[in-house]
This record gives sequence, structure tokens and C-alpha cells, in this order.
Amino acid sequence: MRSLGVPDGEGQAYFDEEMPRLLKERAAELPLGQKFDAVIVDEAQDFAPLWWEGLFSCLKDPSAGQVYAFMDDRQDVYRRWGGGTTDFINGPIAELVPIHVDDNLRNTRRIAETFKVFAGEHFTPRGGTGLPVRRVQCATEDALDVADSCMDALIGEGWEANQIALLTTHHRHPVHRDYFDRNATQEYWNGFHAKESEFYGHALGFKGLERSVVILCVDGFKELDRAAEQLYVGLSRARSLLVVVGDSALIAEAGGKELERALDRADVWTPELTAAADHPIT
Repeated sequence: MRSLGVPDGEGQAYFDEEMPRLLKERAAELPLGQKFDAVIVDEAQDFAPLWWEGLFSCLKDPSAGQVYAFMDDRQDVYRRWGGGTTDFINGPIAELVPIHVDDNLRNTRRIAETFKVFAGEHFTPRGGTGLPVRRVQCATEDALDVADSCMDALIGEGWEANQIALLTTHHRHPVHRDYFDRNATQEYWNGFHAKESEFYGHALGFKGLERSVVILCVDGFKELDRAAEQLYVGLSRARSLLVVVGDSALIAEAGGKELERALDRADVWTPELTAAADHPIT
């Protein structure tokens, strides 16, 4: 947007309405050589309807330009547009040809089988078997502290700190909140991409991202009707090892019986005992 001369703004109304309107105006003035042959959109389920209009106006040939949109309509966690973008019949991408990609290559088979209930009937895990998923039962109010214990125990086992992400489902972890309170967003994401230390975030903000190990800290939900999508995101971010921390009853209420059965197959883990075994008191 900035490269085309669209000024910065603030507030949801700016991003949802004003910014795409300004983009269309700038696009109308662009020489043909500065317009695009093709557009690729990732996390397309999050795109507002007006964003598509602005984007299409930047194509050299809006009627015949190439548009590739990658989306997972089951990860429409923000629900800002009432499903407008993911409506393949009447939505803004109704003229695109849908191609279903159902093979899962990110996660081990054990991790993928845990969240398969959310991924659709044609979902096919293609990874290796991998390590068992670990399940840590605790009260919701204790989940953050227990998740911190999991982090310490995993590092004690030999995992590198920069391989691990701790994701919450409700409150920000204190480390995450500190960046937010300091308005240090750029520093926060620079730290993630530098891969120099452990990462603390919220499941909603980790869509499309991954780490070798994810500790999913189910510390409650702001809105229970959005909980299933948050669980889907959080459970699917780990490539090699997934640790699920929280109250079984709440997770079952949020994710349903199939998720409850999948987590029943996970290894019960007590991180405090593991850490004590790795670091005996002398």
C-alpha cells in the first residue's frame, strides 16, 4: 500500500474501508507498467471483501489477470466479514477455480491426527509417525504457570529454546504482554524471525507460522464460540512435538468429543517431575 502512495491510517474502519478505497483510486492512476500480472494472497480467509476490489484494480488486466489465493476456511478465526470471502458462490472470489489441497506435510502424523477433527474429511497426514503428543492436565487458572514449567522441562531435556513456541488461547503470556505494553511490535516479530530464543504468543497471532515444538496453553477463551478455530490453529503449529496444557473438561467443551478422544491417546506428562529428574537436587 505504501509503495503505491496509500497513506498510513489507524482503526479498523480505516483498514476495512478507507484503505481499499484509496488503493482503488491510486490504482486507477497507475501507468500500466506499474501494475501487476499476478497476485498471490496467503491466509485469504482473513481478507475483507473490499480488499479484493482494491487488489484486482492493481492488475494490468482485471478480467484476465492471474490470482492465486491460499486459504483454510476452517481457520476463519477472526470472523470479521461474516464468511464473505469464503463464500465460493457469491463472494468476491466466486470466479476463481477452487483446488483442494488436503495432504498435510507440516506436522508429524501423531500431531496431525490430534487436530484432524477440525481439518475436514479429506485431510490426509503425510508426515512420519513422530513423537507422542503430550498432555498436561491442570486447572485453567494454573495453565500459564504450568506451561512455563513445560518450557523449562523441555529445555532440560535438550530441546533448544529457539525451537519452542508457547501459545496461549486467552491471556497474553507476561513476556508477550511486555512487548504489547511497550508498543514494541517490530521488535517482537524481529525476535521471532531471528530464531534466537523461545517465542511467546497467542494462538490467533500464530496463524501460518510454525516451530518444531509448541506448548499450547489453554488458559481459557474470550469467546467460547470461537474456541474450536483457536484450538485448530494452536494444535497445528508444531512440526515435531506438541504439548497441550489445560483443563480437560474445558478443552472437551471447546473442541468436542473427537478432540477429547484424540487427546486421551496422548502421553500424560508431568513436567515438574521431568525437570526434577534432569536437575536433581544435591
